[in-house]
Amino acid sequence: MGRTYKGCENMGWEFIAFFFGAAALGLFILFVVFIAGLLKWLLQGYFLFRVADIKSYHLPWLAFIPFGTFYIGGQAYDGNILKKESFDPKHIGLAFAIAGLVLYLMGLSIGDLVITYLLIESVAFIGLFTAYVKQPVIGVLLALLNVVTAGIVAIVILFLYSRKLKDEFDGTNNFGQDDLTGAAGADQKHNDSSRPSHPNDPNLNRDI
Repeated sequence: MGRTYKGCENMGWEFIAFFFGAAALGLFILFVVFIAGLLKWLLQGYFLFRVADIKSYHLPWLAFIPFGTFYIGGQAYDGNILKKESFDPKHIGLAFAIAGLVLYLMGLSIGDLVITYLLIESVAFIGLFTAYVKQPVIGVLLALLNVVTAGIVAIVILFLYSRKLKDEFDGTNNFGQDDLTGAAGADQKHNDSSRPSHPNDPNLNRDI
């Protein structure tokens, strides 16, 4: 009888240890998932904001707001997927944001909601992907790959696209400054050459 009681007691302690061990492992996994999601949100939001700011999209700060990414991504359809100025980019972005919100609310579980959000966001980013690779077919493939990689592709493409836009923007500014400097130098030389010299000045190279 005593042995049976001790056996049951040991099993009870083993169950408690297993329960707390499983709970600790579950909390650790949730913590890792939370940190990964936070990093994805910050990195994607930052690079998307840079692209939207350089491209002068409407409300670029929405890059950090859920469903705001749909609004910005939709604006990139103008001129990349759809004919340039065939629709107002703001209306395209608004349509994506509303459709994304409606479809998101139709999710049946937490897993469905996450997958639905990632899928719609990837579709909204097709315009941005196409703007970078210049090929709509490749843009669609990148969107599919973004779903498979849980959004990692979007971070990489937005990072590369933001750097490309920044280099192009800086190059344009430098080119313009060089042109202005060259034009100012040419005008100065023209003014110096057109200024008359005094006929009685022994130093003909010195202008008065």
